Order: sequence, then C-alpha cells, then structure tokens
Amino acid sequence: MDGAGIEQGRRAYFDEGQLPLESVRQPVLRSWLRCTDMGLIQGRPREAGPLSESELNALRQRRESLRRLCRPELEMLAGEARDTSSVVILADADGMILDTIGDTGFLSRAAQVALRPGVSWTEASTGTNAIGTAIAERRPIAVHGPEHFFAEHAVLSCAATPILDPRGAIVGALDISGPSASGHGHALGLIRLAVDQIEHRLFRTGFADCRVLRMHDDAAMLGTAREGVLVFRDDRLVAANRRGLSLVGRSWDALDDTALSELVDMQGQAGRGQLRLTNGATLIGGWDADGRGGGVELPLAARPLADDRAEAIDAALAAHGGNVSAAARQLGVHRSTIHRHLARQR
Repeated sequence: MDGAGIEQGRRAYFDEGQLPLESVRQPVLRSWLRCTDMGLIQGRPREAGPLSESELNALRQRRESLRRLCRPELEMLAGEARDTSSVVILADADGMILDTIGDTGFLSRAAQVALRPGVSWTEASTGTNAIGTAIAERRPIAVHGPEHFFAEHAVLSCAATPILDPRGAIVGALDISGPSASGHGHALGLIRLAVDQIEHRLFRTGFADCRVLRMHDDAAMLGTAREGVLVFRDDRLVAANRRGLSLVGRSWDALDDTALSELVDMQGQAGRGQLRLTNGATLIGGWDADGRGGGVELPLAARPLADDRAEAIDAALAAHGGNVSAAARQLGVHRSTIHRHLARQR
C-alpha cells in the first residue's frame, strides 16, 4: 500500500470508526482491531518502562539458550543492518527485546521510541509492530511507517519472523528495523532466511527414541535449511518444521495425531531415495543415518515449563473458559504445549 493510502486508512479507522478494507493490508488491520480490543488508544501510548539492568540481565540468563541459538544469524545480519542504517533485534516469545545490534546511529534514535533491550514489543504493550504482530499472527510480517498503531512509531520500518521450535511453539522473534524513510523492502526476505537457518539447527542432533525424515522436491536442497523435516516416535508424527508440514499438506495440528502411513505410501516407493506421499506427490529424501538416536537435549518447548509460563497458561485457560485453542492463540504457543502442561497436572 502507498503512503497516501495508509494515511487515508488511518483517518478512516481512528477518526471515523470505519474499516478501511481496501487501503490497509489485512494483517495490519487485524492488528489494529486487536489493539483496540485490548484497550489501546491512538495518541495515548502506554508507559511501559524498560526492565532495570539487573532484571534484564536475569532475563537474558533465562533466555541464554535462545540467544546462543540465534547468535550466528544476529552476527550475519549485523553487517547488512549497518549498511542500511538499521538494527537487528532478537526478542523472546513474550515480545521482550533481548539484544540489538547494527548501526550505532540508528540504535540511539531507536531508543528514543523504546526500541531497545528490556522493553516489551507485544501488541498489548506497544501496539501494531513487526515483532508483536508476527508473534500474534504466527507468521512473517513487515510493518511500515504509519501502519504502526501509534503515530510515534511511524518513523520505523520493521520486518520480523517468529521463531518456532519443532513442536510449533513460538520461542522468539527476529526483526530488522530501520528508518521508514529508507524503505528496506528486502528486510523480510533476509529475516525469513535467517529464521529458517535457526529453526533448522534444532534438528541437527535428532530426538531421543525418534526417527528423523528429511525431504524436498529438489535433491539439491537436502541438507540445507530449506529441506522439510518430520520427526516420528513409534511411527507417530511428533515434531516437524514448517517446510516439512507444507510438503505433506498438514499443519501443526497434525502433531501427535498423525501416523507415518497417513503421510508416506509405504507400499508405493518409486525408487531409491524417493518418497511417494499419500497425497500423490513424489519427493527426494530419507531417514537420518543414525536412525533411533540416544538421549539428546530436548527441543526448547519440550522442556518442563518455567513457573511463570505455567502460571500464564493457567491464566489464559481461565480467561477463555478452558478453551485450549483460544488460550494458545493468546499466548502464541501451539496447543500441544498447553496439552503437555495439563497432562503434568493430572
């Protein structure tokens, strides 16, 4: 959408109470509606102070595994950010900024609108923005200038992608933000590629008592971050990446409820290294050589929930009358995370 169209859409929505369906992109308009439903008022941003230095240090220690996981991509993108007067930002699953790196000049300007470590950039705290909206929508998104809910953030152009663990739970978000006057049309593509690499590393060591199936429709893509990955325990799908689910035509809801035989035609293999899927497609792929590996570190969301996360799940379930799907959407996690929490309480 062009700048004039967005400004027209803002006037229609904020001043006239209309839904500007043609002048505002649908993900942005959905975010504006969520922000309004949460009680945010344009022109009256909430005063959400940053964490103290000791609180930020404690948070970083709790999120150290996420920070380590993402460090190569932060460093890789830092050069691009410096060249485009931008910053790369890592936030946790709660939208709290953990790290920023990039152009020092823009870092100081970004701090003036609270785009700095220790500040929450969820929609509930900061309105429509790439980090919070990517977490809320569970998808990559760019938010440019006046598409931000609060006018003071119109100086920013941001692109973010949520980081999903092998169970589909959001564990963080990666973002590139810069001055809106500069455009940054390539930023979302860079962020998506970086997150693909981050998520791919979560499958390197395998899973205890599981088999890992890697596949693609192009043999050259096997072994890269673009390959599809499915993980089976006792021939039941228990983990995956987005590409793997897309290749077999399933969503995260398929985890724990889908058998290998429902996805792969075990009787109709077309040749060595080829997989005939039950949906009729033929792919290139195969099982990890180590087959059923020994004990390895569990993926992030498979670990026991910290007390604060468990309390948040209980509160979300109570707010939605026990509706697991609604609670999962509010928290930005997959339903399986909540089901595991409930199983532990039995």
